[in-house]
This record gives sequence, C-alpha cells and structure tokens, in this order.
Amino acid sequence: NGKLVGFVFVDITTSDIDGYVREASQRLGQSIQYPPGYYIQWAGQFQYMKEAWQRLKVVIPFTLLIIFVLLYMNTRSVTKTFIVLLAVPFSLVGAFWLLWLLGYNMSVAVAVGLIALAGLDAETGVVMLLYLDHAWEKFRAEKRMNNMRDLHDAVTEGAVQRIRPKIMTVCAIVFGLLPIMWSPATQAGADVMKRIATPMIGGVVTSAILELLIYPVIYVIWRRRELPDRTEEKPAPIVPPALLPSQRVRHHLPRIIATILIAIGLIYGASFVWHKASAKKITSPPFATQTVNDLTIKLMAPAGQLQKGDNNVLIEFRDSDGQLVDVGDVNFTIDMNMPGMAMRGGGPAQKTGTAGEYRAKVKADMAGDWNAKISFGGPRGKGETNFSLSAR
Repeated sequence: NGKLVGFVFVDITTSDIDGYVREASQRLGQSIQYPPGYYIQWAGQFQYMKEAWQRLKVVIPFTLLIIFVLLYMNTRSVTKTFIVLLAVPFSLVGAFWLLWLLGYNMSVAVAVGLIALAGLDAETGVVMLLYLDHAWEKFRAEKRMNNMRDLHDAVTEGAVQRIRPKIMTVCAIVFGLLPIMWSPATQAGADVMKRIATPMIGGVVTSAILELLIYPVIYVIWRRRELPDRTEEKPAPIVPPALLPSQRVRHHLPRIIATILIAIGLIYGASFVWHKASAKKITSPPFATQTVNDLTIKLMAPAGQLQKGDNNVLIEFRDSDGQLVDVGDVNFTIDMNMPGMAMRGGGPAQKTGTAGEYRAKVKADMAGDWNAKISFGGPRGKGETNFSLSAR
C-alpha cells in the first residue's frame, strides 16, 4: 500500500549540511519539474539536525535561567550574579573566533559546547568574585577601606591572588581538550567531539583574560559607592544630575532588571508548557472515516490530513444517530512497512473531556502512505478497524 520511493544517498564534503540542503533544494527546484504525485524530501542527518535545533531552542534559555538561579542562591546578590554572568559574553568572543579560524559552522555539537562553556564561565566567575570579596572584607576588617586608593589596593590584591589559580584552571581545561580538538577525523565520533571541544577552548582562554582585566574594574565601580571618601574621582558629569535617576532607583535597579528577566523566563516557559499541554482546537473536516458495527469513526487533524512529523489527531466515535458516544479505552497506531525497515508510531489515545472525542499524538517519520489501526474497548464492546492514510 506504500508509494514507490527512490532513495538517493549523498556524501558531502562540507560540514555545513543545512547550507548544502538549501542550495541543493534551490537548484533542484530550478532545474526539475516534478510530475503530479512526485516530490523530494530530505532525510538523514539534515532531518535529525532540524529536530535537535527545535529542542535546543527550549534547552538553551532554560539552561541560562537555571544558571542564573543557582548563582543567585550562591551569592544572594543580584548585582554579583550579573557580574558573574558577564563571563558568558567574554567567552563567546573566543569561542566564535576559534570556530571561524577552524572553519566550523554552527551545529548541534557546537551548541552543546557553548552550553558547557556557560557552566565553566559561571564557575570561574564565582571564584574570581570570591577572591575580590575576601580582599574587600579583609581591608574593611582592618579599617583600611576609607578611600579610592584603599579600594584599588584591595581589588589589586584579590585579583593578583586569583592569577595562579586561574592559569591552572585554564591550562587544565585547554590541555585536556586539545587532544580532542586535534583528534584525527578518521576516529569514531571525532567530528562531533571536535566541535564540542573547540568553542570550550577558545571561550575559556578569552574568558580568563577578560575576567582578569575587566572584573576588577567592574568591582571597583560597584564598591566605590560604599566608600566614605571618594574624592579621588570627581570628573565632570556627562549627563546632568537632574536627568539621572534618584539614589533609591539606582539602588533597586539591579533587582528590577533581575525581576524582569526572571518574569520573561517564566512567561517563556509557561507559554511553551501551555502550547505543549493544550492542543489546538481542530475544526477541519475528517480526512478518514470508517464504520465498525454501528459506530462511525472519524479522524481529523489541524492541517486537514496527516503530516510528516508530529501530529495531533482528533478521533470521534458516533452512533447511528450521529451522537458522540464513549467507547472506553482507545489505541491508535500507524506503521509503514518497507523493505529492510519498519516504522511505527502512536499509542493510547487520551480523552478530551467530551464523550466520544479522543486525542492521539502520532509521529510520521516520513511522507508517504501509512497503515493506521484503531482499537477500542469499553461500554460499546470491543472493536478495531484499519485505515489507509497518506502523510505529506
């Protein structure tokens, strides 16, 4: 019952699979006129990459939100948390430069490396801030934190103490990942591991340099407002004082920004969960109908028919009078038997809250003709029927 399918296996010399598919699709569309009923579909690594990118669009924002929350729980300060997170853009500079130098394109493996790099940045940033805080508290305990010169001395002492541990950390990470980045391409899994290690190496190097240079400056700017004497720095204000926010607003500004960011993250997560949990109202006409005993079974989908990929299918059971009736437990499965492979999907259907309506989630791994089977058992007895469906 399946359509005739011709597989064309392509070995490409470039690592930019997405770019290759876009260019090849454009050229095929310009040079080939497909007869009715014929179409072309890309599968393999390209299909897996697209599915992985859809997952990463959710994973990356939640990863950053989790890092922010954990840092805040550790520092108990929104300002300190933002200072630590400054290491992330510092590291991205080196990560993307090294990717560009080695000719690597954005891929799922590179994204995994960037996620791991964000965790390393948070760890090294916390330690750097810890050394600066220790120096600050030491000078305050000794009654030596009175003016800007004292603050400079404290920050210098804390930053200098961090140089050797920072170099040791960077060397351990770099020398541990260099064999992976330089591994021969003929080794199993080398293509993936090289792209994970590359952004981590480049990012750790630039993050270390910029943390040692910029963190102390930011720390001085932040701590100087707590000094009793700030006479060393009295430059003419660029912005008139009347246009500046009040001291109270400036004091609470980091918390306001953090609250806004957390709210955005929660809204993003809630909207994602809502869209996943609540299926769209299906109003399209049935794309398949079968009769079992005195029951009429109708299948409906938002797109009007089965689509390649994930599908939400609404199943209706109606009696001879056209009324919706509850049939108990419903199971909906699809399968495509091809030479050398068997693809299946589906499972138990869920009740929608309306008697006689069920919702099932099935995934058609490729376009073509599929065999569907519905079985049920409950107040109306047991029964099953088969459908011939076409996924596009």
